[in-house]
Amino acid sequence: MINKKEPFILGLGDVLVLVLSLWLALFLRLGEIPDTVMWTNHLVPFSFIFLYSILVFYVAGLYARHAVILRRTALTILNSQIINALIATLIFYFTPAVTSIIAVSPKTILVIYAIVSIVILSLWRIVLFPLIASRKKHQAIIIGKGDELREILSAVDTISKSSIKCALAIDLENLSIEEMREKIIRSIESSQIDYVILDMYDEKVKPILSDLYSTIFTKVQYVNFHSFYEELFDKIPLSRLKYSWIMERMSFSDMRVYDIVKKIGDIILSIPVALVFLISLPFVYILIKLDDGGSVFISQKRIGKNNKLINIYKYRSMTSNDGGVWLPENQNKVTRAGYFLRKSRIDELPQVLSVLKGDMSFVGPRPDIIDLGKRLEQNIPYYTIRNVIKPGLSGWAQVNQEKPPQSVEETKLRLSYDLYYIQNRSLGLDIKIVLRTIKTLLLRVGM
Repeated sequence: MINKKEPFILGLGDVLVLVLSLWLALFLRLGEIPDTVMWTNHLVPFSFIFLYSILVFYVAGLYARHAVILRRTALTILNSQIINALIATLIFYFTPAVTSIIAVSPKTILVIYAIVSIVILSLWRIVLFPLIASRKKHQAIIIGKGDELREILSAVDTISKSSIKCALAIDLENLSIEEMREKIIRSIESSQIDYVILDMYDEKVKPILSDLYSTIFTKVQYVNFHSFYEELFDKIPLSRLKYSWIMERMSFSDMRVYDIVKKIGDIILSIPVALVFLISLPFVYILIKLDDGGSVFISQKRIGKNNKLINIYKYRSMTSNDGGVWLPENQNKVTRAGYFLRKSRIDELPQVLSVLKGDMSFVGPRPDIIDLGKRLEQNIPYYTIRNVIKPGLSGWAQVNQEKPPQSVEETKLRLSYDLYYIQNRSLGLDIKIVLRTIKTLLLRVGM
């Protein structure tokens, strides 16, 4: 129901386009079809460009859910290829160790390749791919209630990730069981319905299951409402949260290998980040002292794995250390130095000490300050379940929410993303979060 082949098709097409762009660049430069030796001598070094170009495209969001329909695709390709050309120039022409190993292409070839690839990539992405990609919509009856139903209905006909078109929507809160039974059966019999999306465990749905049973011998397929919601939005609907669901889904007895590999990854990533932290320390020290003369660091007690308290350190960016309140309630002021530190995320660098200590990971739910965490626990049912794993410097919620939550409702959304990560965590998802975090950091500093 969710089109998962599009990113693969896009990626494969991008690689083929990049290879074609190199061939055309050689043809334009030489004025003739390049022979086998010339082609091979250029293809080998340019293979490195192809590989990191795909990585840059991913970080730039060209394989994201809305990549195909974004009007800014051409601009994103332009910016990405400029970055790729700059990296290639640095590697090929300013690194003697590299240039002595591989046959470096002339600068003219690299410039022509960059221009040609921007044009062909734009044509492939904006013109050709929408023509060959499958856009068939399957007719569906969607049965649900509340905000989750409304959220699905507003999305299924607008985003490319879904191959579903709603033929009939039923709100369980507005219809009786008899009315619902009649509308569903009539719609299945009179329309070309492919899917019925519903919660079979809902008390209002259970009485009509016997009537729907006979339709399984037709082409109609039944899909769990909440599973479809998760697949569509990459988050857990909070209406699912019950003790039985949590106890069933939040068991990690088979995650030991993953946890070991992730811990090794944390150590490896901590080394370069710790070096950046040490390099930044004298500059940040001078910046803060010149600004207001206050302390350079702040220490905060936060809620870690299994609700245990941990200490984290940050560069001070506000006039004082608060006890954990939302910004609208905060009488603290962001300092002039703090504005820069926050915008660039440099204020977060000291937290690498918590990663090295083992209290945090690079990826995981963000840890709450104690006082704020206690308030949220009282206002949001099952809120502390997010503390069942080690907290992180960045997480699935952070790369999906545009800004940190500043209300209970926004924190509920963060919880739905955190639960999705906890249930689906894997090395692949961790890498995805790290890459999207890099993208966010680059956008924050204006790159």
